Amino acid sequence: MIVRLLSVCVLLASSSLAAEEDYNAIFEQAMQAIDSNFDETWAYTETQANSEGTWVGRSNPSRPPGERWQLLSVDGRDPTDKELEEYLEDKYREHNKDGDNGVDAMIEPDSVHLIEDADDHWLFGFVPDDEEIMNSVDATIRIDKNSGHLEYIDLRNHETIRPATGVKISKLKTRLDFGPAVEGGPVVPLRAQVEIKGRAYLVVSFDEQEDLRNSDFVYVGGE
Repeated sequence: MIVRLLSVCVLLASSSLAAEEDYNAIFEQAMQAIDSNFDETWAYTETQANSEGTWVGRSNPSRPPGERWQLLSVDGRDPTDKELEEYLEDKYREHNKDGDNGVDAMIEPDSVHLIEDADDHWLFGFVPDDEEIMNSVDATIRIDKNSGHLEYIDLRNHETIRPATGVKISKLKTRLDFGPAVEGGPVVPLRAQVEIKGRAYLVVSFDEQEDLRNSDFVYVGGE
């Protein structure tokens, strides 16, 4: 009897380990399918909206480096010379920052765990690889079962974040949506939504929202 019980326990443990390995494989495959360097081979339109206005620009990596980004409009009108200059400077800084810009860089190693195995998706939880927020936010990743592709990454705080002396963030929500650039194309970032609210040194309050969308992808090859 004891031998039979031990055998059952071993089988259950083996099944659990195999299931965990399968979920790890699902997660890794979804991560590997993301083209983090899509902007080196794809032209696309970027629409950025926040409290200051709406900017629509176009990136084309097949153009000379200084002409890669074009500002098409600001709040639906033609941009001024100053706006063009500031926009190009901002884009140069954004796309020449040091560090890994891949999704994996957001995730604390060995922190991914399954939350839900639903009919049409898997939902994973993880710990952000950022000491300032890692203990104060709930972070999830949803993967579509039909395609095996990453659908979104969601981060939202469950307690006040104190990133520096005198600074308190009472609300932080970040949602990153992913999908194919075109039908049958690579998985790329399609949308980023950020909400942040807080106070600095008791006198300066901030409440900001930003919505960034990538669209109209065209493959142009490398440089």
